[in-house]
Amino acid sequence: MFEKREYRMYQGIKREDIYPQICDFWARQGFYVIQLGPYHLHGQSYYSKIGLKREFYLRMDENQGSTYIDIQFQAQITDRGLLGGAVAAVIFWPAALAGGALSYSEYENDAKTLIWNFWGHVDSLANQTGVPSPPPPQAQPPPPAGQQPTLPCQGCGALLPPQWRACPYCGRAVG
Repeated sequence: MFEKREYRMYQGIKREDIYPQICDFWARQGFYVIQLGPYHLHGQSYYSKIGLKREFYLRMDENQGSTYIDIQFQAQITDRGLLGGAVAAVIFWPAALAGGALSYSEYENDAKTLIWNFWGHVDSLANQTGVPSPPPPQAQPPPPAGQQPTLPCQGCGALLPPQWRACPYCGRAVG
């Protein structure tokens, strides 16, 4: 339903120096945080006020003395929110339309504020303002003998052989 993705680069900062504080930030915001891999987090929380589930995926990479932070933030309607919206739509159609628009607007503002606060927190940890930037280039896996890579990954751009089902760098499904 709602998705926002941003990248920032911090020069001269090592990811291991700020990673624990980043994990702590998300936990303090009410997210259940799990580590998917080294410097790769996933968090979830439920925004019961308007029936949405909030999620983020965060990845930190280092390249040429800089730390890159990639955050993807998304929201999905929960079953409870969907049911409540359907009931309200049947009973109070005009109010449901206005309520849905207000709820989405309220959530979008909340999400933007949360992301803005996250970048402010990271800026304070790094003692600098992060530069919005594309993700760093990543090393490409060598293709299997006799095959040429033909499919770019939709997540990170790595060229992948056609028989691969998932990208080994970002984990996104191919196809």
